[in-house]
Amino acid sequence: MDVLTAYRPAFLENVPVSIQVIAFGAIAISAYIAYSLLTIERPLKGFPVVALTERGLSPKWSWYSAGTETVAKGLKEHNAPFQVITGTGPKIILPNRFADELRAREELNFPKAFEKEFFVNYPGFDGHRQGLIDDWFIQEITRVKLTQSLNLITHDLVDETTAAVHDVFGEDTEWHTAALKDNVAEMVARLSSRVFLGLPLCRNRRWLDIAKDYTIDSFIGSQLMRIAPPILRPVSYWLIPNCTRLRKQVRDARKLIMPEVERRKERAQKALEAGQKPPKTADTIGWMYEVGRGRQVDYVAAQLSLSLAAIHTTTESTAQALIDICRFPEVVQPMREEIIQVISENGWTKASLQKLRLMDSFLKESQRFTPMSTLSMNRYVEKELELSDRTVLPVGSRFLVAAAFQDPSMYDEPEKFKAFRFSDKRQEPGQANAWGHVTTNSSHLGFGHGQHACPGRFFASNEIKVILCHLLLKYDFDLVDGEVPPTINFEVNKSISPKSKVSLRRRKEEIVLDLESPS
Repeated sequence: MDVLTAYRPAFLENVPVSIQVIAFGAIAISAYIAYSLLTIERPLKGFPVVALTERGLSPKWSWYSAGTETVAKGLKEHNAPFQVITGTGPKIILPNRFADELRAREELNFPKAFEKEFFVNYPGFDGHRQGLIDDWFIQEITRVKLTQSLNLITHDLVDETTAAVHDVFGEDTEWHTAALKDNVAEMVARLSSRVFLGLPLCRNRRWLDIAKDYTIDSFIGSQLMRIAPPILRPVSYWLIPNCTRLRKQVRDARKLIMPEVERRKERAQKALEAGQKPPKTADTIGWMYEVGRGRQVDYVAAQLSLSLAAIHTTTESTAQALIDICRFPEVVQPMREEIIQVISENGWTKASLQKLRLMDSFLKESQRFTPMSTLSMNRYVEKELELSDRTVLPVGSRFLVAAAFQDPSMYDEPEKFKAFRFSDKRQEPGQANAWGHVTTNSSHLGFGHGQHACPGRFFASNEIKVILCHLLLKYDFDLVDGEVPPTINFEVNKSISPKSKVSLRRRKEEIVLDLESPS
């Protein structure tokens, strides 16, 4: 007697198998429908739902496939908050005028706004879990340790760039095409890893692949998980190739990083036992040890969290800057002359990078003209909050604030790319510090705004500037066949296609850019 026969209820013995199959199928479908109805997050009361129904799109698919257009429609039709329906439930979209009043409200939580988006309880999403559940830990490492060490690590950035630019972009003096996104990602992964892990691990091939691929796989994997119906996500997770790769990346990262962590901890312990202070380090393994203050720390998940934050956005920003250099070649000579003057006179320091005012403005304008997202300031409402227009944000709701990058009341001729728009603004009385690349305000949400503005933006800005100094002086760039590389859009996020290419050739730099001889 088989197991199925042994446990089949007696009343089914005379029922044909085909009828049993149909009955069980109907029960399963009913259970699925019931579960879906019970677990679905319905629209919030009091906020109009915006969708591109005129295109035949449901609210959820309107958000997935045309999020930017959906938000634009909502902002045009409603001069007030509205909502969109995402794969993880409704989100309130607030017009930009609310940015300043929400920048530091105690009723709001940043990590909880993302918990549903990145499936932190699933294996492989360890980097997201560390960054969201232990937010204070990553914040202290980046906002305090990393930012305060910018002058110390500038030489590391320059040293790694000098080596990486040769390895990645080569020495060919003839015009040729090269992968844009892949090459920039390799550069950024090497520079970020030099600071995060130090030598020699920062040049380990397997780690560099993990640093680059983990972000991509986690974003694509989470996107596919959000598209799947909630009841099917546990099954979808095991079928999505990106999630499979995530699990392996985490396992391999632990094998690479933990031996170095243990060596550092042992060295520090021996120093303490000898009555000495543990040796200071200028990388995040050492900073994590200091910030952890003896508590249990998942060093690998924290490293992956830092890579998530640093490598993806810095790669996109740098690649977009190179595209804009190709699209608007008139910016090249002024920026080259500025680099030559500043580095010749001051060498490589944090202060030198701050003096690159034209490059700083160019980067901020690039961020404004082609933003990675049209929304910012993701927040979760922990306590009921009433806005200045008497709109009440309910407990448990999530919201985003619309950017104002194309608002003519804030920007003169916003449809035009004006590379030195912000350096001009900084020359106005009282505006010298108001429009820097890393400065946030309600009209420019490129790095977010308020209490949870990107804590690593100071490092990212310096990293991009060091890379561009080398690339601008050492190479000429152009578009391939005059075509701007395509982008990939999902929800309100835009990224440069991984298939994008640029044309380039090696040129003779006017000054030596290594650390020993700046002129």
